[in-house]
This record gives sequence, structure tokens and C-alpha cells, in this order.
Amino acid sequence: MAKLSATFIEATRGGTPVNMLRSLRGRRDWRGAWYKRGVSALKYLLRSGCMPVQHGSFLDFVYASPRMMAYRQRDPRLLERHMHRYINANWKRSQRLESLHQHYRFVLAHLPNGLFDLVYALGHASLGSMKAKDGSLLTLCMRPPIFMGCEGELCLQLCDVNEDPLYSIVFSIVGERPRIVIGCLQGPRGDNAKDVVRALTRNLYGMRPKHLMLSLVYTFARHFGITEISAISNDAHPLRRTGRPVLADYDAFWEEQQGMAAGGGWYILPSSQSHKSEADVPSNHRSAFRRREALRRETEQLLANALTRRVVGQVAPLVQERQAAYKRLQNFSETSWAS
Repeated sequence: MAKLSATFIEATRGGTPVNMLRSLRGRRDWRGAWYKRGVSALKYLLRSGCMPVQHGSFLDFVYASPRMMAYRQRDPRLLERHMHRYINANWKRSQRLESLHQHYRFVLAHLPNGLFDLVYALGHASLGSMKAKDGSLLTLCMRPPIFMGCEGELCLQLCDVNEDPLYSIVFSIVGERPRIVIGCLQGPRGDNAKDVVRALTRNLYGMRPKHLMLSLVYTFARHFGITEISAISNDAHPLRRTGRPVLADYDAFWEEQQGMAAGGGWYILPSSQSHKSEADVPSNHRSAFRRREALRRETEQLLANALTRRVVGQVAPLVQERQAAYKRLQNFSETSWAS
């Protein structure tokens, strides 16, 4: 008991004791019988004591912001995401916490308030729809990480008309000079996953869905003047060493996109994405090429519109109206998107 008390005092030294106490409440991520939850709480205190100043500063940051408080209520795991595997298996705990802190400083400062509320307080923002080749509607959505997620803090999803995900890309904005780090790029799962991807590719006029998702990250980067984009390698993926399946070959795709392997488990992607011109396409395929490029530009524009502060007045009133429209964050699938 004396050791636990000393650990608690040390854990609160970097921030207010009140915030440390508050961080122990409402922890729906600590599951099981009372003694299992107690073990989780003890581990949290011990890990906090290993980095009291940094963790205390992060708690102060969260509890000082009403918007971060709203997200903390939806996802209490936010407070200790950095204490577990996260984005890059080579990162130390201090690096994980700093990247978490940097991401939320950035999105609080740069995302329109209404969009931030929809994504992090509500758990879902629908950015608009576009018509696919067969006449069906595809929807672009923005979401926070899944419950107990470890691959990044912001997710873009290409969804069907019911807003069920078809393809996802997860990333964070880190660094004092902001750069994007991509931690996950995933398509559908299940026995018919390949058939779903083939059908989706046809509906995108031959555009591979993963290329479209990467284009959206470049759109996000351009909007905020970010020129550095890094992507996780196979070996450094946080789930690679857990025994859980990670079926995607990230290295091959990043190399296909002219990415260069770098130290620390990263690929450095080009500052801008290259696209074919119409002259590079055989004449009998140019009609499909034009439609494909028009659909890509339309999808990118949906994201760009959502990131523009002019939409705040349109988005913010939706938060209260749509509170009951989507599942609570802790009820989302807890399996990784990395497959």
C-alpha cells in the first residue's frame, strides 16, 4: 500500500492530483470482475509513475478542453493509449505520448470546431456522397480510432450508401513541424473480401480503392500545408508481434507509391502524389480514365470542403441531432483494421 501511495504521488507530480483522480473514473475500458479492474487501475498508476511530468501534462491538456473532455467520455482509453503498443512498435512510451499530444493539439487548432465535434464527440462525420459507375452511392466518412485502437487517431473511410465501411486509412499528425504518419490501410474483411474489392474497383472506373484512400491523405496534407508523409512498415506495425493477423503487405504498396524505406520502421512517401495524364492512357481507355479522375477529384473535394472553416455553421448543429444515430464508440468492433 505504501508503494502504491508513493507511485500515485509521483504520478500526480507532473499535473494536478485532481486530474489524476478524474482519470480513474468512468474507465469503461477496464473490464471484468472488480479485481481485474483493480489490476488495470494499478498498472495505469504504475505506468503513469514512470513518466509523471509528461502524463500529467497530457491529463491537464485533456481536462482543460471541453472538446477533449467530450471525447474522453466516449473513449476513456485515450488517457492511456500511449501506455500500450501504438502506431510504431519501435517507439518508446515517451514518443507515443508526445505523438498523441501533438495530434490533438493540431486537430483542435486546425479542424473546424463542428467537424471536430462530429468526429471525436459523436464518433462519426459523413462528408458527402458520390455516384459510382453502377449508379449506387458511395459515402466518404471521417471517424476517430476504433475502441482500443493502436494505428492512429484519425480515420477516413470509403463507405457504401448505408455508411458501412468498404476501405479505411488511419493516420495521425505529429511533430512540432507537422507531418502525417499513416498506421493503417485496410479493405474489407471476410471470405468474400476479394470479390468486394473487385466490385468496388469496377465501380470506381478501374481505380484501386487503396489509391483513392491515399489520395485523400494527400488532400488532407495539401489543405494544411503538410509536406512530409510517413507510412508504417510491415515489421514496425504495432500488431505484427502480437500474433494477430496483419494480412496487408504495406512495404510493397509504399514502394509502389515511390516510398523510400527509412530508419525506425518508416517509409517516406513523396511530398506529392503522381498521377497519369490522359496522354499516358491508350485511346480506347481514355473515356474510363476521365470518369475515374473526375470521381477522384470529386471525392477529394468532399474532404477539402469539410476541412474548410466555412462549413462550421452547417456541421455544428448536427451534433445534437445525430447523437443517437450511431453506435457508442465502445461498441465498435475491437478488431484491428490492419488486414
